[in-house]
Amino acid sequence: MSALKSITFYRAATLLLLFFCAGHTIGGMLLQSSRGAEADAVFEAMKTVEFNFNGATCTWYNFWFGFGLGTSINQILSATIAWQLDKVDPEHWEVVKGIAWTLVMAHCASTILSWTYFFTGAGILSTLAAALLAAGARQKQYQAAVALSGEKKL
Repeated sequence: MSALKSITFYRAATLLLLFFCAGHTIGGMLLQSSRGAEADAVFEAMKTVEFNFNGATCTWYNFWFGFGLGTSINQILSATIAWQLDKVDPEHWEVVKGIAWTLVMAHCASTILSWTYFFTGAGILSTLAAALLAAGARQKQYQAAVALSGEKKL
């Protein structure tokens, strides 16, 4: 099998999600660079202004950083699920199709959030990830239908 034929929609989605995760985590969370004096002042205030939330002393920076890393973890989870969905035989697709389409819907919602609240790069990557996941689910659905129709003819 050629290398090009072995790249399925789900495998491409997996690679894209891992790339997105690395860029988000390293470029967005860990390598924090200056965005100008006003932005830096706000960012510094997020780190230093403390408040009580449900009995804990918190900062907005802690919320930002924690939720940001949580997003990275969810991208790894999505990549792992996509990789596993790629391995599902058509005969067993019925069992996992709800998971596949829920993943698509979650990434469609994430795409809307990316275009609404973030920047073009995040919007493009989110759109591509949602599209690849949808194409993977549709392809598996088609393969399952073909397999099922072949079984009925026997």
